[in-house]
Amino acid sequence: MTTEISYGQKYPKEILNYFFKEKLDKFFPFDNRTKQYSAYHGVKKNSEPYPAEIDDLVRLHKLIRKRKVFSILEFGVGYSTIVMADAIRKNELEYKKLKSKPEIRNSNKFKIISLDSSKAWIAKASKLIPRQLKKYIDIKFSEVYVDTFNDRFCHFYKKLPDIIPDFIYVDGPSNLHVKGSKNGLSYKNLDRTVMMADLLLMEPTFLPGTLILFDGRTNNARFIKNNFQRKFKHKFHSEYDISTFELIEEPIGKYNYNQIHYCLGKKFLKNTIKV
Repeated sequence: MTTEISYGQKYPKEILNYFFKEKLDKFFPFDNRTKQYSAYHGVKKNSEPYPAEIDDLVRLHKLIRKRKVFSILEFGVGYSTIVMADAIRKNELEYKKLKSKPEIRNSNKFKIISLDSSKAWIAKASKLIPRQLKKYIDIKFSEVYVDTFNDRFCHFYKKLPDIIPDFIYVDGPSNLHVKGSKNGLSYKNLDRTVMMADLLLMEPTFLPGTLILFDGRTNNARFIKNNFQRKFKHKFHSEYDISTFELIEEPIGKYNYNQIHYCLGKKFLKNTIKV
C-alpha cells in the first residue's frame, strides 16, 4: 500500500507510519516552503528544487537510532541534517537515562558536523533548522578542488572537520563546485561524475564500527571501495541506490570496545575480522 503525500510522491505505509510516529512531519511542512528549501544544486542548475524524499530520510533516521550513533560527519547539508539531528537527540536522551554509562572517548558526542561547498545553500538550509535541534548541528563551509589520489583524477575538500565520527553520510559535494583542472580534465564538463577522495585520506584513523553511507554517487563509491586498504564490509543496495561501508575490524582498545558493545552489540563483536 502506498500513500501520496507531496508533489505526487508515493510512499509505502510502513515508511509513513515511522515518519509520523517519530514526529518527523513537524520539520517538513508540505507546502512551498518545503519546496523552497529542498536540494537544488545537483548535476545541473535546476530552475526548481527537488522536494524532500521521505523514504531516504526515514532510512537515515532508523539507521542512526538502531546503531545508537554518537558522532556524524555529513558531506552536503540538507533535510538529512535535520533528520539526523533528531535521531542524535533521541540517542542522547536514551544515553542520559542509563544508570551506568559505558566509558567512551568521543569529543564530538551527540553532534553532527555538516560540510558543504555552497555558502548560498548553507544560508538557505540553516534557516530551516528547528531551534530545538540547532545545538546538535555545526555547519562548516569548504571549497573543493581537483587533485589526484595514486595518480587517479579526483577531488578533495580544502578543509575537513577535525573529528572522528562513527557515522559518515556522503551526499556532497556538487560537481558544480569543484574548482580547478588536471591535464585538461575538469568539472566544467557536467557529464563527469563526482569523485571525492577525502575518505581515503581519513581512512587510517577510522575506528572499528564506523559506517559510511553514500546516497547515490555509485561511481564514487566504487572508487572508494577499490582504494580502501582496511577491512570494510561493502554493499551496494540497488533498490535504494545507496552504498554502505562498515569497518568490521576487532576493537582497538577498551574505549572503542565499550562503544561498539553499547552501540552495535555482541553480534558485531563476534563477526569482526582480526587484523
